[in-house]
Amino acid sequence: MDIAAQAMIFFLAGFDSVSVLMSFMGYELVANPDIQTTLQKEIDDTLTECNGKLTYEALLKMKYMDMVISETLRKWPAAVITDRVCSKPFTIEPVNPGEAPVHLKPGDVVFIPINAIQRDAQYFSNPDKFDPERFNEENKGNIKPYTYMPFGLGPRNCIGSRFAILETKTIFFFMLSKFNFIAIDKTQIPVRLSRKSFNVAGENGIWIGLKPRSITKTNI
Repeated sequence: MDIAAQAMIFFLAGFDSVSVLMSFMGYELVANPDIQTTLQKEIDDTLTECNGKLTYEALLKMKYMDMVISETLRKWPAAVITDRVCSKPFTIEPVNPGEAPVHLKPGDVVFIPINAIQRDAQYFSNPDKFDPERFNEENKGNIKPYTYMPFGLGPRNCIGSRFAILETKTIFFFMLSKFNFIAIDKTQIPVRLSRKSFNVAGENGIWIGLKPRSITKTNI
């Protein structure tokens, strides 16, 4: 029963979070066509290198795909907060003048505002801008530890994070190899978030159009 329950929650818990990631990644590619073009160039090059048949190894080598997904997770984390239960006494020392220390005892619950931290200009300059270059080889090492945590951190981080990212990469790889994502009448740019949903969701949903790309040898 325990194994069956874990297997079920593994898939069901990832359904909403992956759909949020893919919805907002699609939205950002519509809102930033230059980024979409760069990603499609990497997809076309990858298809050429593997003779039109995507492999697991080729997918993992796609650096710009990683950057786009990472920036989507920073700007639009599916879980806006996470919580942890204190297991031993700990004191959070004051940092700013006038602050008092916070004493935690076992059993206390701490809520961590993921969305607020990842949208804080103190850690990410111009945080409302969708900029995958934050996660390039040169810049990602400058990200302050514990300020980027779309799947949580530590031993209690999301067990399905790798599966979710691989699933998203695969779907976007094949969709963008065949189609351009475009704005339609229902597309809301900039998107407004729903006040009725606990999770991140568009006020009127996320709507994008698909326009077939011109057929080439690389994206057949």
